Amino acid sequence: MTTLQTAREAGEQAAALCLDRARRADPEFPEKAADAILRHLKAVIRASGEDLVDIAIAHGARPRDMRAFGGIFQRLVREHSIRCIRSDLPRRRGHGCSGCRLYEICL
Repeated sequence: MTTLQTAREAGEQAAALCLDRARRADPEFPEKAADAILRHLKAVIRASGEDLVDIAIAHGARPRDMRAFGGIFQRLVREHSIRCIRSDLPRRRGHGCSGCRLYEICL
């Protein structure tokens, strides 16, 4: 039986693998993505994860697998640079299902 902890660990492991692959393709990907996300949040205070991913892509952080952004968000949250304030917003990429996260900059 899979526990919540086991599922979380599997998700973190998958995010790390995607991020590692993106870093091999573009060693500057993690910094470009984090910088674009933080600069945007400093300007607007809060934004959805989907909007932040779009912003990072527009600023040149374009991984082959978009799941690589999971590792970026995890790092920024762990560093207390950003925080998730909601996780039940409708998703644009998920056909309107809930689960989109709203992030804000930690001041």
